[in-house]
Amino acid sequence: MSDPESLMKQGEKKLNTKPGFFGGLLGSSGAHYEDAADFFTQAANQYKLRKQGKNAGQAFEKAAQAQIKADYKDEAANTLVDAFKAYRQEDPASAARCLEQAIDFFTARGQFRRAANFKMDLGGLYEEELMDLPKAVQSYQDAGDWFESDSAQALSNKAFLKCADLTALEGNYSAAAATYKKVVAASASNNLSRWSLKDYFVKVVLCYLAGDDRVAAMNYLQEAQGIDQSFTTTKEYKLLQDVTEAVNDGDSEKLANSVFEFDQFSKLDKWKTTMLLKIKTSITEAEDDLL
Repeated sequence: MSDPESLMKQGEKKLNTKPGFFGGLLGSSGAHYEDAADFFTQAANQYKLRKQGKNAGQAFEKAAQAQIKADYKDEAANTLVDAFKAYRQEDPASAARCLEQAIDFFTARGQFRRAANFKMDLGGLYEEELMDLPKAVQSYQDAGDWFESDSAQALSNKAFLKCADLTALEGNYSAAAATYKKVVAASASNNLSRWSLKDYFVKVVLCYLAGDDRVAAMNYLQEAQGIDQSFTTTKEYKLLQDVTEAVNDGDSEKLANSVFEFDQFSKLDKWKTTMLLKIKTSITEAEDDLL
């Protein structure tokens, strides 16, 4: 098995080699960069075998830099993706940096579908490892826009839903509601996605209520009935009716009872629980102000 440190040294040596006179005349002045990239890539793969992710990422990144100098940007983009994968567990910030650069290369070549897939990966990295919600939101928004431009509506909806969920958790309820409504519009005429409409309706109304916009919440509850006439027969519709009435009445106990009843039928996920707690807290604070 080749020694990765030795391969790295050979790569550095090639990288610093100046092309000869005849090499320059024959147009192969970039050959030493290609050779350097090859050595760095070999080293990276050896580091991967040793489960040394950060070292592998650094080696892949150096290989990409050499490929860029050789003007092989397509290869460099793919190598940067390899660097992202190698870095991810041990150095997520470096992983994000490499993937951002790769995405720039893909978009420059008009490869927006591929770039969108990697934007989803980038969004997950910012959301889960780096805890940077604004950058995660922007990544999911970009991915949604690029999928949409490529007529990949199901993938676009998935990206926009991630964007809206995080936007709401950041407290930007109006913007989140607008994004959910965009997904509703894209899903209403699609038989495969219509079954999800009731969940989207819940998210829109809860966003409005969390943002203390009761009028918008009630108006959208009416609008939802026109989009899907079967909605009024669902448990989700009853939940929204009860929660909206509880907010209008300033009755936190009524809200709690409605949520408990619904939760027995269908377990509330973390996002909905967070929004409902925000709404309940607002009611409780209003009740305290009256005392």
